[in-house]
Amino acid sequence: MSADDEVVYWLALRRAGLGSVNFSLLLKRFGTVRDAWQAADAEIAAAGLEPQFVRAFGRARQGFDPDAERSWLAKLNVVALTWLDERYPANLREIPQSPPVLFVRGAAEPLIQRAVAVVGTRRVTPYGRQATEAFCSALAMAGVTIVSGLARGVDSIAHRCAVEAGTPTVAVMAGGIDQVYPRENAGLADQIMNNGCVVSEYPAGIPARPDYFPRRNRIISGLAAATLVVEAGEGSGALHTANWAFEQGRDVFAVPGSIFSRQSAGTNQLIRESTAKLVTTPDQLLEELNLAGVATARQLPMTASPRPAEGGRPKVSVSAPAWPAVSTSPEEGRILHHLQDGALHVDEIARAAEMAVAAVSGTLTMLELRGLVRQERPLVYSLH
Repeated sequence: MSADDEVVYWLALRRAGLGSVNFSLLLKRFGTVRDAWQAADAEIAAAGLEPQFVRAFGRARQGFDPDAERSWLAKLNVVALTWLDERYPANLREIPQSPPVLFVRGAAEPLIQRAVAVVGTRRVTPYGRQATEAFCSALAMAGVTIVSGLARGVDSIAHRCAVEAGTPTVAVMAGGIDQVYPRENAGLADQIMNNGCVVSEYPAGIPARPDYFPRRNRIISGLAAATLVVEAGEGSGALHTANWAFEQGRDVFAVPGSIFSRQSAGTNQLIRESTAKLVTTPDQLLEELNLAGVATARQLPMTASPRPAEGGRPKVSVSAPAWPAVSTSPEEGRILHHLQDGALHVDEIARAAEMAVAAVSGTLTMLELRGLVRQERPLVYSLH
C-alpha cells in the first residue's frame, strides 16, 4: 500500500470530523487508518470512539470516493501531511492535540524552518503598526519564518513585512484550506504562497467558524519556536495564542504599550503576570532568540551626545544627521522638537505639543523603540 493510498483514508475521516484523539485511538488499535477503515462498527467502538464518532465513521464510509479526494487536492494544489509523513513539521508534532492532517498550499519547506509567531489585535493602532513593522523587519532580516493568522491588523502587517523582505511566512487558516478569511486578504494569501504557505487543519469547502479561531491559535504557536505579541486588548485572540505557546513550553515575548491604551491592556497583562518576557527593541528579541549575530536590526541614522545643564537637568545636543533627517510622523516630530532643550515629563510634553497624554505616551514608546528618545526616570524623557 502506497502512502498516497493511505492518506485518502485520513482525509475521509478528517472530513467526517474525527480529530487527534480519535485518530490516536484508531492507530493504537489497528496500526493504520486503512485497516481501521475496513473494520466493523463494533470494532471501531471497541477502540474507544464515542458513539457520535462511530456514526460519523459509518457515514464517511458510505460516501467515500478516493478519486474525488485526490482530485480536489490536485485541483487546489494542496499537499496533505499526516502524522506519518516525514514532512510534517516536528514543532507541531510535539504539541498536545496536534492536527492529524495538515493541509498545505504553497511551499512546505518553511514549515520546518526556524519560525516565530507574531500576533496581535485586529484593531491595530499607529503605535502597534510601527512596532510590528520594526520587529518583523528585524526577524525577516535574520531569515526567520514569520507565522501568523492572516487576520486584519497585526497579522496582516506581519505577513506583509515578510513578503516585502522576500522571507517565507506561514498563514494559518481558521477554516478550510481554500477559505481565505477575511476575503480582503485573498491577494495577500496569493503573495504568501509565492515564497511561503497557507495551512489549515480543515479540508476544502469548510467555512471559518467562531469556535475554530481559538483552536487555530494552537497551530500558530505550535509551528513556532517562540511567539511575539505586539498589541492585544483584554480577551484578544492573541492572548489565546500566547497562552497556547506558554502551555506548549515555547517562549512568549510581548511589546509593552501605553497604560492608557486599551489595545495594550492584554500585552501589559502578559508581562505583569510573567507569562511573557518584555522586549522593547528588535535587537532584544533577536538576542533572546540567539540570533543577535545573524542580523542586526535596522538602525536609524541619528546620534546624540548628552551634556549637563543648569540645575542638573540633562540636556542633549544632536549631531548630524540630526533627528529631522529621520522619517517621522507629524506627532513624533512635534515631540522630538520639544525635547531638544532637555528632558521633560510626559505631562509637560503633552502641554507643549498640544496632544493628549495617552497619545504622547504611545508615541514616546515607539520613539524609544526606534532609539530616538530615552526615559531618564519614570515618565521623564529626553532625546537619545
